[in-house]
Amino acid sequence: MKHAPTSEQRPYCGSSPTRRRYGTARAPRTVRGHVRGHQCQSLTPMFIKALGGPKEACRRYCQMRLDLGDGAYNGIPIWQGAQHWVEIAVREAYTAEYKNIRPALVKTTGGGISLKTLLAVATVMASVAEFDTGRESRLSLDKTIERTGKGERTVQRARHALKLLRVATEVFRGRLRRKKGERQGSYRVGDKGRGWASVWALHPRKPVDKTRVYVDGSIKMAPHPRRGHLLSLPSRREVLNTKRSVNKRAAPRRKESKAEVEKVEAIRKGLLLASKWLSNSRTPVWARRHTPRGWASALTELAAHGWTAADLNDTIDAWANAQNMVPTPKHPIAFIRWLMKQQDLAFAPHVLAQIAADQEKAERERQSAAFEMERERYAWAAPEDSPGRQAARFVARRAADTARRRKVDTSARENAAQPVWITHLRDLGPQ
Repeated sequence: MKHAPTSEQRPYCGSSPTRRRYGTARAPRTVRGHVRGHQCQSLTPMFIKALGGPKEACRRYCQMRLDLGDGAYNGIPIWQGAQHWVEIAVREAYTAEYKNIRPALVKTTGGGISLKTLLAVATVMASVAEFDTGRESRLSLDKTIERTGKGERTVQRARHALKLLRVATEVFRGRLRRKKGERQGSYRVGDKGRGWASVWALHPRKPVDKTRVYVDGSIKMAPHPRRGHLLSLPSRREVLNTKRSVNKRAAPRRKESKAEVEKVEAIRKGLLLASKWLSNSRTPVWARRHTPRGWASALTELAAHGWTAADLNDTIDAWANAQNMVPTPKHPIAFIRWLMKQQDLAFAPHVLAQIAADQEKAERERQSAAFEMERERYAWAAPEDSPGRQAARFVARRAADTARRRKVDTSARENAAQPVWITHLRDLGPQ
């Protein structure tokens, strides 16, 4: 059982010094025949009129745009209108939480801020945001200072206070055009801007809901009161509403059968195997075209037989080595289904490797046992004075004597074959 996350536990969805969002600069569509400068000058008068006038044509064809990328506004709600956000959301947040955020505000910006000043800055920021969502509030610091008449530090302090009050999120922190390609693109279309202002999303305050209790990932609902909001006495009906009785009188669509429960469990195991496989560094790139939920049905049977992510990668590598080609399937899920039909799912690669290791270990143990038996057999051989050992020693002595006599005879024959040399040696003796 776990409670809903509080405001301190909820992660900040916007850009921060440790988690920056730089965005990608997008140059406008190139007009045919244009070299450099304002592209709107190369458009025909009829086309400029169709676009809505010279200013709109210049905005579309002569200004660099910043693409924040997918997921920039994930986890950020939308507002109920500019007036509602300024007069209700910001005012109520200031009244309820300003005392709590003031120490952090003073520590960061060096001072506090009044409600009047905060509402003035909030009104200017809301005036340039999208009407339906409250997003895309792109207004530079200089423009905000000019429209509010406040100082630079005051405007910065007001923006930081809106973030601390959880009624505004800085999705993108302003930056200069830092890349060479961005500067060249600006020069080509005649855009003299040096960078982009911060992008804000204005939204209602995120409440801290401590009444929700999560059980197994689902919200446990509170029971309805029986006799008003302040009195809820136990009744006989509550006692009779046991789990078994509720399941018995439930609709037929309730998952009661054992087969349906096992099917859900098998899909869950397939989803877990898909998640581990896609997070493995050996997994091919083409496998990541689909999400784990898309792979779950294809890997359900593999997960039921105990396959792992390493088994899948080993099977793909073995097929690639056998075919002498790198697999690049157009339909990855269909390819894996076809490949797995050629495998014996009961014997995963890691199971076969374990069986081979066990057989090798058993063979080593068998050879060791045979050696021990042979050594014991020699240890229990006949004693020293047995007839067999005496006969063996006699044969060995006779063979040694024969070899010695053969060596002496060979030396005598060699000496007899050199009589002159021997006589010469005798003449050299003493007279």
